[in-house]
Amino acid sequence: MLAERGSCLLGVGVAYIATTTKDGSARVHPFTPLIGGGRLLAFVGKHTVKYGNLLREPRCAIHAMLGEDDEEFMIIGCAVVSDDWATSMLAAIEARKINMTSRNHVPFEFMIERVHWAVWDGLGTPDIRRRAERWQAPG
Repeated sequence: MLAERGSCLLGVGVAYIATTTKDGSARVHPFTPLIGGGRLLAFVGKHTVKYGNLLREPRCAIHAMLGEDDEEFMIIGCAVVSDDWATSMLAAIEARKINMTSRNHVPFEFMIERVHWAVWDGLGTPDIRRRAERWQAPG
């Protein structure tokens, strides 16, 4: 259920990734998540702040755009440069499906450590209630 919801919410073409700057401050960036072969990937431009931040400190948080009833999906994990040919091709195939071009970009894979999903039933009514699920990687 969580993987399915995450794939749907992240599959809209834009999400947000939080990274850490040199001085330890948080910074949020828009980016395009790519899901292929059960893996979470993205192309990140070499000349962007998020690229430098992820190389220096790979821990990050990813938040999908809100869905219906303010459905939310967040991932905590680590970004790893994936410079092998197979990963680059997988990311390129997924990028092409959404008409994304990537020049001067580096493929990253996100190692998922924790996932949080929530939705608000009865949004805008006195009977509002939150449903949520979490997942954490073993170990």
